[in-house]
Amino acid sequence: MLVGRTRERLEETARLVEEIGGTALVVAADVSDEAAVAGLVERATAELGGVDVLVAAGVGLYGPVESYPLAAWQATLAVNLTGVFLCSRAVLSALRARGGGAILAIASGAGKQGYPNLAAYAASKFGLIGFMQSLAAEVGNEGIKVSTIVPGSILTDFAGGSAASKRSQSEGKRYLEPEDVAEAALYLLRQPARAWTQEMNLWPF
Repeated sequence: MLVGRTRERLEETARLVEEIGGTALVVAADVSDEAAVAGLVERATAELGGVDVLVAAGVGLYGPVESYPLAAWQATLAVNLTGVFLCSRAVLSALRARGGGAILAIASGAGKQGYPNLAAYAASKFGLIGFMQSLAAEVGNEGIKVSTIVPGSILTDFAGGSAASKRSQSEGKRYLEPEDVAEAALYLLRQPARAWTQEMNLWPF
C-alpha cells in the first residue's frame, strides 16, 4: 500500500512496483488524520491480507524561525511526528495478528543536530527518534521490530529543490541516492529474527 497526499506521485511508484511483478494499492490520504489512518489499516487487511511492515517518512517545510508560519510548524509536526504515532498505533494489532512484523521510520541527520531554517523539521525528527525508542521498548517482546533510519542529505526533490538542481549546485557536497535508503530499509527487514537494529545512521561517503 502506497500512501501520500499526492496520488500522481504514488501512481508513478505503483507502476514501478507492477513492472517487477508486484501489487500496489494506491491510497491518497493524510496520515495526520486519525480516521483516515484507521481506514488505511482496514483496507490493507481487506485488500492485501494484512500488514507486515510500516515504513513512515515525512515532509520538509523550511524557513527561519522569525518568519516561520504557525501553519507550517503545525503541518510539519502533524505529519512527521503525529502521523507516525497514528500509523504505528493503528498497525500494532494487525502486526500482532500476523505474529510480528516491523515498523521503520525515516528520520534525518536533523534529528541529531539542529540546522538554520530547519527548526520545525529538526524538532519533528528529534521527537520522532524519541518516539521510536519508546515504541521499541513497548513492543519489542511481541516480535515487532521498531527501527529508525537516520540518513544524511539525499538527492531528491524534497524541500522544494529538485534533485537535478541539487546535483548541479553541489560543489563537492556529498549526497545519498534514494536507492541507498531503500537498500538500508531492505537490509533491516531481511535481518534474521534473532537480530534487531534499533537505529541506523546512513551518511553520504
